[in-house]
Amino acid sequence: MYDVSKIDLGNDEAEQDKYLAQYFLRTSSFKQVLSGRKSLVIGRKGSGKSAIFELVRSELESGGTTIVIPITPDQYSWSALRDYKEAGLLPEQAHTNAWKLTLLSAIVWNLVDKGVIDKHSPTGRYYNYMRDSYKPAEKDGLLRAVTNVRQFLEGIKTQWVSLGWSSATPTPLRVVEQLVNDLKTCWPITQPVRVLIDRLDDSWDASPESQHLIVGLLKAANDLNNTFRDRLTITVFLRSDIYDGLLFDDQDKLRQYEETLTWTPDELKSVISERVRFSLWLAAGDDEKIWSSLFSTRKYRSKASPSKYILDRTFKRPRDIISFVRFALEKAVANHHDEIEPEDVRSAEETKYSSSKYKDIIIEQQKQYPYAKALLDSFQGSLHKLSTPELLQNLGQFARIQGLRLEPEDLLRILFVWGVLGVKRQGRAGLNQRGGASFAYYYEDPSIQPLVYPSFYIHPSLRFYLNVSEKREKRKILRLSDP
Repeated sequence: MYDVSKIDLGNDEAEQDKYLAQYFLRTSSFKQVLSGRKSLVIGRKGSGKSAIFELVRSELESGGTTIVIPITPDQYSWSALRDYKEAGLLPEQAHTNAWKLTLLSAIVWNLVDKGVIDKHSPTGRYYNYMRDSYKPAEKDGLLRAVTNVRQFLEGIKTQWVSLGWSSATPTPLRVVEQLVNDLKTCWPITQPVRVLIDRLDDSWDASPESQHLIVGLLKAANDLNNTFRDRLTITVFLRSDIYDGLLFDDQDKLRQYEETLTWTPDELKSVISERVRFSLWLAAGDDEKIWSSLFSTRKYRSKASPSKYILDRTFKRPRDIISFVRFALEKAVANHHDEIEPEDVRSAEETKYSSSKYKDIIIEQQKQYPYAKALLDSFQGSLHKLSTPELLQNLGQFARIQGLRLEPEDLLRILFVWGVLGVKRQGRAGLNQRGGASFAYYYEDPSIQPLVYPSFYIHPSLRFYLNVSEKREKRKILRLSDP
C-alpha cells in the first residue's frame, strides 16, 4: 500500500514534463525512431508522438555527435511557396520545393554556424546572406532565416555572383538545386544531422491546401533523406487520421519508413507503473505489484479488475490512462483513502474523465468536421447498443437537420474512425482478435469493415457524459416504477 497523496504522474503534455526522460517507456517504436530506421512516425493524438519527439531530441543532443534540428510549421517558407506557384508549379510540387528550401536552409544554417562548413565556401556565403538578412530564434535553434523568402530570393538575384554560384539566371528551383549540389561537396560524411518535424496538425484543416502542405513535406523529406542518405535523417511526426486520408504518387515508397504507434494493455499499465515507481522512489519490479498496491482489490462492475475497467475506458493511448488514473488519485486523496477504491474511479469518470474525452474528440475533429459537437450530442440519452438500421436512420435525420451532403453510412464511418462507435466480434482467435466475443474499435484494428455488423456500441468513456444507458438498466428503472 502506498501513500497516494505523494504520487505525481507528471504532465500530460510531453513538452512540459520535466521528468519525462526518467519514466518514459522506451518501446520498440521509440528505439526504431531513435536509430533512424523509421522516419515517418504515425500515431493518434495522445499516442506519444510528442514524447518520442522530445526524448529522441534529448538523447541525440546529449550524445554530442549529431546535429539536431527541430522544426515546426511556423518555420515553413510560405513566401517561397508563392514564388514556386508563380513559376508555374502545381500546388503539390510547389509545396515540395518550398519544404526543400526550408529544410536545406535549416541544415546550411546549422552546419556553417557550428563550423562544419567553411563560411567562405559558396554554401557559407549563403549562410552569411541569411545571417545578415534574418536572425534565427534564440536558444531553441529553430530556423527563422527564411521568414520572408520572397525578399531573400530577390536578394539572391542581385547578389548571385557574390554567392559564388555559376547560374546567370537564378530561379527558386535553381536555388534548391544549387544548395543540394554544394552540400554534396562540402558536407562531411562524418557529421550526421537529424531533422525532427512535429506539430503538423497545427496547420491541418483538411483543405486541399493543407493536404498539399503535408504531402509536399513527406515528398521533400523522403527525397532529401535519399539524396543525403549517409548524413541526414529527416523524421516527420504525423497524426494517423491525417496520414490515412492522404493519397499521393509514390506513397508506397514511404511504407518501409513508417512506424505506427500502438500500445498493448501491458505497455499502458507500465506507463503508469513507471511514473508511480519514479514518484515514490521504488526499485524496479513487477508492474502487477504496483497496480495491486495502488488500487483496492474490490471488483468493479461485471467483476472487472481495476486495470481492465480503466483500460476499457481509454482509447488505448498513454494520455488517456494517465489522465484517468490522475483523476482517480485526486478523488482517493480527497476521500482520505489509502488506495484507489472503485468509488474513486467511478467518481473520477463521472465528474472529469468522461467529459474530458468528449471535449478531446471535439477539439481534435472540429477543424475538419465543424459539426463534431452536434454529432456527439445527438447520442445524448441513447442506449449504449444501437442496431445498424436504427443508427443509420438517426444519422440520416442528423444529416438533413444539419444540411450535410453526406450519406448516413458516411457519418457512421466517421464515428467509427473517431472511436466513438465500436463493434462486437465473435469468432476464433487471430492476430487482432481474442477467441470468443470481444469489443473492437478502429484504433485497435483499422481493417474492420463496420457496415457489415448488425449493431454498434458507444465507447464506454463517453457514456457518463452523454447519459448513455444500458438496456437492462432502463428495464430495472421501469420495474422499480411499476406499482
